[in-house]
Amino acid sequence: MASLIVPERFCGPPDSGNGGYTCGLLARELGAVVECTLRAPVPLEMPLEFEPTPIGGFLRYNDRTIVEARQTTVDVTPPPPISLKEAAQVMSGSPALHAQHPFPTCFVCGPKRAEHDGLRIFPASINNTVYASAWVPDSEFGDAEGNLKTEFLWAAMDCPTGFAAGFPTAGKLVTGRLAVQQLRPIHTGEGCVLMSWPLGIEGRKHFSAACLYQNRELRALARATWIRTSEGRGV
Repeated sequence: MASLIVPERFCGPPDSGNGGYTCGLLARELGAVVECTLRAPVPLEMPLEFEPTPIGGFLRYNDRTIVEARQTTVDVTPPPPISLKEAAQVMSGSPALHAQHPFPTCFVCGPKRAEHDGLRIFPASINNTVYASAWVPDSEFGDAEGNLKTEFLWAAMDCPTGFAAGFPTAGKLVTGRLAVQQLRPIHTGEGCVLMSWPLGIEGRKHFSAACLYQNRELRALARATWIRTSEGRGV
């Protein structure tokens, strides 16, 4: 079996791989639209065994399943896009910047990550339900044709669904499941608008969705389940 490694740079919690990035590695290898379920924290800088199956695949570490993937479709209805300028303006009010972020060094939404190191995606509410953020993917995260790589698309789609699900003010939430469907190529160096919205709550499970627009054209959709691990505002 082949192995994949999640570098320390691409963490979510400081001692675990970012869920979106890790699931994106598996989706990249499978080359299909999949829903990934995170079964355990993702070891950093360790070889994860990749095992394909007829309907998806696994990432395992020391015979322990870390991520399981199954083929799916992402059937969600996105809100209409806002402009890149509007999305950039609302980010100043993001809970990532003004609440006590439990994972401030998260590769995607951590406010302590420097520009061109983390993605610095800071979703903020635009109408008390829909969240939005602006993002320009660095060329580092693209392929030879300048298109965003799968693992970085999944990373970018992950945290916005978390904020729509209530992170961090509803408690400490972690990614449980994530599905991403890319509709068209996403170009590095060009502005994107990420939008996300809640889909409901069942006990500790918070459901949400997200979309990515580039040049006001829908390029990707996501569906997620986040798991609440602690209670309380601003934890």
